[in-house]
Amino acid sequence: MSQISVSDFSFVWPSSTVAVLQNACFTVDADERVLLRGPSGSGKSTLMAAISGVIDVPIGTVSVSGQDIGALPASKRDRFRADHMGLIFQVFNLVPWLSAVDNILLPCRYSKRRRARIAGPLDKEAHRLMAALGLDPDTLGPSHASALSVGQQQRVAAARALIGAPDVILADEPTSALDPETKASFMQLLSQQVQDSGAALLMVSHDEGLDRHFDRVVEMSELSGVGA
Repeated sequence: MSQISVSDFSFVWPSSTVAVLQNACFTVDADERVLLRGPSGSGKSTLMAAISGVIDVPIGTVSVSGQDIGALPASKRDRFRADHMGLIFQVFNLVPWLSAVDNILLPCRYSKRRRARIAGPLDKEAHRLMAALGLDPDTLGPSHASALSVGQQQRVAAARALIGAPDVILADEPTSALDPETKASFMQLLSQQVQDSGAALLMVSHDEGLDRHFDRVVEMSELSGVGA
C-alpha cells in the first residue's frame, strides 16, 4: 500500500510561467524510507509542499494515507497534516522560548489523534524520544530551544515529528547544517526511530552521502516532466 501517491502532478508558481513540476508521478509505500534527491530548483521543495498540503494541487492528484490532499480545503489540510504527518524542516522551526520537551509536545496540542496514540504521560514519551535520539532528557529537556546546539535542535525537531506516531515523516534538507559525523549519527538514529514507529519516511536532499540510510533513492530527474 502506498502511503504517499503523486499522480500527474503539475505546478506553476504564480510569479512564473514555467512549470517547476509537470506530470510528476511518485509513490512511497508504508514502512518505506525514500530519499528524493535533486539540485536546487528541481522541484523538491514544491513537491514536499504539495504532499504536506501547504500549497494547492491545481493539476493531478496527491494522496497521503489514502486521502486526496487536493480535495481538502486549506483548513482541513492543516488538520490532516497535524494528525497524519511529522515534519522536519531545514531550519528546524523550534519555538525558541519553549523548552525542548514543550517543543516536542507541540503536535499533541493540535492533534487529538496523535495525543491518543501515546500510552502514558506525554512528558514520559517526549523523554523516551529524546533518549532514543541521543539527547539526555534530564539535562536538556527543560532547556530553552535557543540554548541548544544546532545538532541538539535538529534532534528535538525529529522527536517533535515522531511523537504520536504519524503515518508519514517528511524531512526537507534536515542535515544541511551538520558536520559529517553529526549527520551520520543523526541519520542512523532517525532511521531506527522511523522504522520502530512504522512510519513512511520521505526526505529531500542533494547530499549523495545519505544513500545508505534509505530503502530507495529517487532522482528528481526520474519524475516525468520535472523542470529545472
